[in-house]
Amino acid sequence: MLIQKPRIPIRDVLTVGLLPNFLKVLFYRIKGYKIGKNVSIGFGSVICGNRVVIGDNTTIGFLTIIRGDEIAIGRHVSIGTTVFLDTPRIMIGDDTKINEQVYVGGLQQPDSRFVVGRNCQIMQMTFINPAVSITIGDDTGIGGHCLIFGHTSWLSCFEGYPVDFQPITIGNSVSIAWGAFILPGTVIGDGAVVGARAVASRTIPPRCLAIGYPARVVSKYPEFPVEMPEDEKVRWLKKILDEMIRVFQSSGLDCKKNDDHYSVSYIQKRWWRKSRKSWVFSAWFDIPTDEKTFQHNQKIDVLLSLKSIPRNLRDTLNIQRTLWIDIEKKERADFGNDIGEEVVLFLRRYGVRFFRV
Repeated sequence: MLIQKPRIPIRDVLTVGLLPNFLKVLFYRIKGYKIGKNVSIGFGSVICGNRVVIGDNTTIGFLTIIRGDEIAIGRHVSIGTTVFLDTPRIMIGDDTKINEQVYVGGLQQPDSRFVVGRNCQIMQMTFINPAVSITIGDDTGIGGHCLIFGHTSWLSCFEGYPVDFQPITIGNSVSIAWGAFILPGTVIGDGAVVGARAVASRTIPPRCLAIGYPARVVSKYPEFPVEMPEDEKVRWLKKILDEMIRVFQSSGLDCKKNDDHYSVSYIQKRWWRKSRKSWVFSAWFDIPTDEKTFQHNQKIDVLLSLKSIPRNLRDTLNIQRTLWIDIEKKERADFGNDIGEEVVLFLRRYGVRFFRV
């Protein structure tokens, strides 16, 4: 075969893949790859490309293969174990997570593209074929065992059978449930929800619920999604906080509540030494104002606000190194701390995700 490449780059796996992480990163930097700080590339994993950029704090699990001509992976990206990404052009945005055993490859063109936005998640065992291009917008989730195919071809086109190669576009804040099948040429609008086992083969409008085979719209705005009253948002946040504290306590953390302030601590054991680490986070339910400042004795490590945090207050919090989390704007500070990352991770259970600012 003249142009067919090996399915698995065995030579790279046996030479570079078996190196420890620090030697692997050093090797790739010498090779010309732009590798950021605190990047972890697992045992047996390799990256094969001509132009490669990987952002800070990105982790790649073991036995994962990433291969393409142009590869751009953002910051704080998490790629699981035994993932296979094989496309000429791969672009993955900041804070996106690709779970274990996701396969991206198959029949493609020289300019095929796989583009994933920021803050997305692709669950395990999903098969994606970017025959032309597959574009996934920001804050979009794709369930496990999904099939996203950019082509349909098996039987001969000269015998009248359909052969189709088309791009697929999935918008921002889209939810595709487990087991869905997305066919060539499908366009899914922002905020749409595609139900489990649905088969999408045409345009699905924004902010609607589509289910069935073929996928059809059964509910749309304003019935779906519903407008949330302000008092209902407060009720939801209080419920989430109560549940979060119970989870923290069951995990061995010491949690105490004082009005809208929460003190969290735990005993850290290192060999024969024990030390207590403590944090304080605060939850705001009303509109933050300049007058609402931190006049209490304890420093706040995390501020969780239901309403939008003004820019000048964000600047103050940044100077104080207080991790602010803005639910209304779906934004957070670019830095973090241990308890803040736990809060952010817990809110993901309820579909609340944040872009780093």
